Order: sequence, then C-alpha cells, then structure tokens
Amino acid sequence: MFIHPIKNDIDTLPMSKFQWIIITICFLLYVVDGYDFMVMAYVASAVSGELALNGTQVGTLISAGIIGMTVGSLCIAPLGDKLGRRKLVLISAFICGMSMVAATFAHSFNQLAFTRFIAGIGIGGIQISCMVLTAEFSAKKVRGFNLALLSAGYGLGATIGGVLAGVFIEHHSWRHAFMFGGVSTLILFLVAYIYIPESIDYLLHKQPKNALAKINVVLAKFKRNLINELPIITVTEQQQGTIRQLFTARYFAQTICLWVAMFFLLYGFYFVMGWTPKIMAQSGLSPQAGVQIGMWVSLGSILGSLTLGLLTTRFKIFHIQTVFLLCVALTIFVFVNMTHNLGFLPVISVVLGFFLNGCMAGIYTISALVYDSEVRSTGVGFATGLGRFGGISSPIIAGYFLDHGISPLSLYGYYLFIFILAAIAIVILTKLYYSKNDPQLAKQLIKS
Repeated sequence: MFIHPIKNDIDTLPMSKFQWIIITICFLLYVVDGYDFMVMAYVASAVSGELALNGTQVGTLISAGIIGMTVGSLCIAPLGDKLGRRKLVLISAFICGMSMVAATFAHSFNQLAFTRFIAGIGIGGIQISCMVLTAEFSAKKVRGFNLALLSAGYGLGATIGGVLAGVFIEHHSWRHAFMFGGVSTLILFLVAYIYIPESIDYLLHKQPKNALAKINVVLAKFKRNLINELPIITVTEQQQGTIRQLFTARYFAQTICLWVAMFFLLYGFYFVMGWTPKIMAQSGLSPQAGVQIGMWVSLGSILGSLTLGLLTTRFKIFHIQTVFLLCVALTIFVFVNMTHNLGFLPVISVVLGFFLNGCMAGIYTISALVYDSEVRSTGVGFATGLGRFGGISSPIIAGYFLDHGISPLSLYGYYLFIFILAAIAIVILTKLYYSKNDPQLAKQLIKS
C-alpha cells in the first residue's frame, strides 16, 4: 500500500486550523443528521392526529427513514470512491435537506412516507461521507476522538430534536419541525460547498482532472509544502473501490468479521434504544418512568461517545471496543436484576447508554480504519448498510418473542449474549487487522 509523504504529514503533524474547520462542519452535519432522523419519532403523535394514521402507519413512517438510511449506505456511499468524498457530502446533504422541506407539505401518509424514505437516503449518505472525510483529514493521534465526536454530535442532534419538536408542536405545528431541519441541512450544504475540499486521499489515488492543482490548494490552506507531481498509480489501483474489492485476499476475512460485529451491535443497539421504555413499563413501572429511563440512556450515550474518543488518544480502538462491548453485556445483566430499585435505575441507565453508544462510536471508527482510502467509502457503507438489517430486524424479532410468552425482562437479559458475540468478532478482527498492519503486535496478540 503506497503512502505519499503528504498523507504521512496529515497522519503525524499537528492539526491545522483548516483541518479543524473541516471536522467542525462534519460534526455539525452529524448534529442535523441526528435531528432529521429522530424528529419523526418526536412528532409521531401530532402527525397521527392530523393525518388520522393508525399505529402501523406511524411505525412505517419511522421505519421508512431507517430503510432509506440502509439504501443510502449500500447504494449512495460507494459513490464516494467513484465521484469523491466532497461530491458525496454535497449530494447527500442536498437530498436530505430538500426532502425534509418537502415533508412539511405532505398531506397524506404516502407523501410523508416517501419524503422520509428519501430523507433517510440522504441521512445515510451524510453519515458515511462525513465519517470518511473526518478519518482522512484527521491526524492519527486524534482520529479516533474526531470520529467518536461525530457520534456524540448525532446524539446531540437527536436530543435537540426532542426539545425543539415539543416547542414547534406547542406554538406552531409538526410541519415547522421538519422545515427547521430541512433549512438547517441546506444551510450546512452551502457551508460545505464553500469550505469542504476534496479528500487528499481520493485525489492521490483516483487522480481526477486537475487533481494536482486541487491538492496544492488544500496543502496551502494546511500551510504545508506544495508538491510538483502526482504519484504513479497503476490502472488496478485506480479501479479499486468496487464491492468486489472487499472480498480480495487483503480484506475478505476482515470484511466478514466487521459485518458480523456491526450486525450484532446494531441488532442489540436498536433493541435497547427502541424497547427499553416499553419493556420497563410492561415489567411494572409506569409509562412515564419507562420514558424517563429511555432519556437517561440517551444522556449516557453522548458521554460514552466522547469518553471513547478520549480513550483512543491513549489506547488502541480495537481493545477499547472489546471492553465496551463486554461492559454493555455486564450492564444489561445488572440492569435486569435491579429493576426493583427505582433509585438505582437512572444510574444504571446512564451507564448502559454510556457503554452502548461508546460501542457505536467505536465500530464506526474501526470500520473507517479497516479499509484503505481507495475502498474506504464502499467498505464503510456496506458494513453500515448490512448492519442496519440487524437494526431493522431486531425490534420485529423482539416483538415476536414477547407475543409468544417470553417475559420482558428475560428477553432483555438474553440480549446480553448478542453483545458478547459482537465482542468475539472484534477480537478476531483485531488479530486480522494487526497481522496485516503491525505483524509484531499480531504475534503478541496471538500468544495472549
């Protein structure tokens, strides 16, 4: 794998002001991404009342966004390896912003479902493109922290959505909540158009028209030395970035392990985040107490993302991820056995959210590290997209078991094994990754 000196400089030298501007824009895009996705859940009751929707239709509106995100990850994200990271950010933000605005004019279930599906495509594209850009414009020392910061931004946006949705519904209507998200996304689209450059990784390996001039413009903003010529890249290297590349000898085993880990993690994540309030209510707590527990879990999730990011500046992300996954399993065990202690539940709920969302930040960080730049957008997109099938299926399967007599708390307890399976996949992925990138460390891991 060829590493150009300027890419090595980005990895090793302190971050420039312009690099931090790029990371900040990506963070803000994640904030509006979290808002745009979660706002449907917050305004569901108001939408249901105005459009006379039944429960299945409301659930479909929420699921439409997840399905769109899955399509965005599988179909839109790979364009980042063909058209460029910058273009993918702009296309995704424009799609998301326009569909959010269009949702404000929806007057039927079908119209709103369609706009939510299209918005989901844009949301999924934003997540992958900003993740890849952040990884490629970050110094190695703070790369893990910056990627974790994106996850915290998503949680922050979701929290802001809950607050603003209530204000809009009380003083205006649910339509204003969608309009706010759409306008905010389109404003950031313009900001990204002005400030976000094309990835140097992409320009070095794909070498599109005027690649050298574009690289030197970015280097000048970074206050780094300019280059006189592009590296010689073989035709094979220029054509990389296809789905088939994920199954070459270099990536095959890592790809499978990453997909398994992502699937089980998202399977467990969406179960905990989606079913916790209802299961707690079915176990004897009041509906209000169940909702409050869900809010405590969300609060812990923001803290978990930031903490994981800080830990990556001192420890290897693969090791942190394994510990966090096992801590989620342990926390679920404690959680299930402490539901009778109402005073302790908020604390354990925050801890659960802390480790759970820390795992989400960690898996996205790992997925961006596993693949080299020429196939990174495709690899991250497919891992995320296929993992979301776990998120889509988990609530349905949980509902099936509950309908067939499994007690809510027992089902909750069984899910701790899902996170143990994800941890095993990460352990295997760790050894595979370092066997290719750090053979000396790989020998130590194998002995341990």
